[in-house]
Amino acid sequence: MKVEQNALLTPYNTFGVAARAKRLVRIAKRSDLGELESVRGDDPLLVLGLGSNVLFTKDFEGLVALNRIRGVKRLEAGENGEYRFRAGAGESWDALVRKMTAEGHPGLENLVMVPGSVGGAAVQNIGAYGVEAAERIESVEIFDREKSEFRTLTNEECDFGYRSSVFKTERGSKWVIVSVTFALPAVTQWKPVVGYKGLTAALAGKTDPTAEEVLEAVERLRRAKLPDPKEIGSAGSFFKNPVVPELQARALLEDYPQLVAYPLGGRRTKLAAGWLIDAVGFKGRTKGRAAVWSRQALVLVNQGGAAGSEVKALADDVISAVERKFGISLTPEVAIL
Repeated sequence: MKVEQNALLTPYNTFGVAARAKRLVRIAKRSDLGELESVRGDDPLLVLGLGSNVLFTKDFEGLVALNRIRGVKRLEAGENGEYRFRAGAGESWDALVRKMTAEGHPGLENLVMVPGSVGGAAVQNIGAYGVEAAERIESVEIFDREKSEFRTLTNEECDFGYRSSVFKTERGSKWVIVSVTFALPAVTQWKPVVGYKGLTAALAGKTDPTAEEVLEAVERLRRAKLPDPKEIGSAGSFFKNPVVPELQARALLEDYPQLVAYPLGGRRTKLAAGWLIDAVGFKGRTKGRAAVWSRQALVLVNQGGAAGSEVKALADDVISAVERKFGISLTPEVAIL
């Protein structure tokens, strides 16, 4: 692998903040993974997909490896007629969703326009408009850097949770995702997921939309709310929606009837972080060259030339304000380095 010294990381993070890596390499094929440890030496390692879920607050004094393993391969159908395929970890998630939907394989359409790579989708267990990636992932192929071997994890072994997975743990940090195998429902078994707030209205009352119509509706909603990272640096949703005990949610709803809340199982309730941030007056707030997006308070943006430290300082202000008013601690969805 070609090693680049003192590499600029601005092109490799969607926030567009300036930072450098001591060294940088590109993993273009499986065989490159065998070289990774020898190239790394004693340096810390950061594996990056498309850089859509990371905020650099300073230079990275180690080796950054860009995962560019690509390719999409159709597999044998599942027992119930599921459409199964394997995608390289370096594939664009949005492009994959559009490809599957256009080719008549529904099941991912609610996740269109979620930025990042296929590998990143598994790490984060991305979700949007009522669907999570974990619902469609059958298995994940990894390269274990410590054992220098490839192996495949089942969906259960990935330990998926709300915006979490085994890949975000200390154990998972020793692995590099190589590919992800998906199982999409057979066309005759597929049903649109349209119960999420706003999506039903965007579908103009259609009770039985096609996957293409769901995709187009989600795309309209996202374009109306979210900045285009090609024009304005961001990482999409910056904070997780907090999950609190049902009793705490009830108490908050008594004081704030407009609070957006979603009942979950296990006597838990998910609260809309965007509503909480808006309620403390931070929608549109700026700090230096960083800002809370004026159309969606869950998103922080780089207005141009912002340092990662400015974005983090703004995020810290948001967390403090929400904690003071509601007694709820917001957790960043973005990895802050």
